[in-house]
Amino acid sequence: MADNEKQFEIDIESSLTSAEGGWQKATDTGYRTGIQVDSMGVVLENYALDIETLCAFVKATQPVAWALFEKRCKSDPQKKFYKAFQNAVDMNGLVNVLRHGFKHRGITFRVCYFRPESHLNKTAAGLYAANVCNVVRQWHYSAANKKSVDMVLVVNGIPLFALELKNQYTGQNVNNAKEQWMYDRDPRELCFQFDKRILA
Repeated sequence: MADNEKQFEIDIESSLTSAEGGWQKATDTGYRTGIQVDSMGVVLENYALDIETLCAFVKATQPVAWALFEKRCKSDPQKKFYKAFQNAVDMNGLVNVLRHGFKHRGITFRVCYFRPESHLNKTAAGLYAANVCNVVRQWHYSAANKKSVDMVLVVNGIPLFALELKNQYTGQNVNNAKEQWMYDRDPRELCFQFDKRILA
């Protein structure tokens, strides 16, 4: 077996994307579309999520709410949905929005569905099954640099869990991963702010 982080990534990804794991392999391409940079190279906006996947999930699971939202906003619904989502996260935190959803102008949206207590309710089971769970290797989180997180677990386009992998065969351990997270990750990046994106 290769003694490097890349092989470790491959092994974890293979396990997660297996039939038992149930996750889907994805890239960080969708996260780059939400990054806007001016001519001087200054980052104007970074969604720090895959807005296309999030909106597709909402459209598929809440078609009536989405149709009403589109009718009211008239133009650029993805950008307006991002702003509504981000306002809710800024006000209540991501954990609260994941658990309870959020309201925008009287329309309630859910950004994920949790496992129902029983499978007797087919609607609840179907909504839970509609969640899009992705594993992304080498998740580039900023337009300001080329740094990346080794792996990120994403639900409906929202990055929730980050994995920094270290290899004992090259003399690294969990403390190296902790130090990298503490000193090599800019806490001003939206994806690293407390209760805004990555939770653990």
